[in-house]
Amino acid sequence: MSTTIKFILNFIVVLTIQIFILNDIMLKSSLTFFGFPVFTPIIYPLILLVMPVNTPHWLLMILGFITGLTMDMFSNTPGMHAAAMVLICYLRPFILKLFFQQTAKELRDTVPSLYKLGFTSFIIYVGFTILIHHAFFYILEIWSFKSSVLIFFKTIVSAIMSILLILLSQLLFAKKEIQRA
Repeated sequence: MSTTIKFILNFIVVLTIQIFILNDIMLKSSLTFFGFPVFTPIIYPLILLVMPVNTPHWLLMILGFITGLTMDMFSNTPGMHAAAMVLICYLRPFILKLFFQQTAKELRDTVPSLYKLGFTSFIIYVGFTILIHHAFFYILEIWSFKSSVLIFFKTIVSAIMSILLILLSQLLFAKKEIQRA
């Protein structure tokens, strides 16, 4: 199967899970902080975090904008998801340089996954990126530095839930790859 078809299928599956299952968790969450639901597992950044390393930067940012805009349409958040996704897509090449010792030319179509990076590096890569995404998203959502404790709390709790779900998804997909070999 070609990389483009895999990306489109990944895009559809992850966004469907995010929109119809995980966004519903936020609405029904009983865990609140001053009346605000605090945990919203957001896994849709995974779509772009596992793109091949040599994906052109401009294409990654366009795909990030489209992904974020799609989430905005279903979440009634005008531009907040798109802005957060464009930010992490802009920062992704710099973050990847921290985790890969080789150059992008040597890595070619390498996909940053749990088995390619190793457990610790993958968790740090995903965790760092998800924390940036969530912090920026919640700053835009709440838009008040008076509520910095709320922003911090929502960022940390949501990031932990998101990282655990992303790790679980990587373990499930990696298991399928092992079965094929």
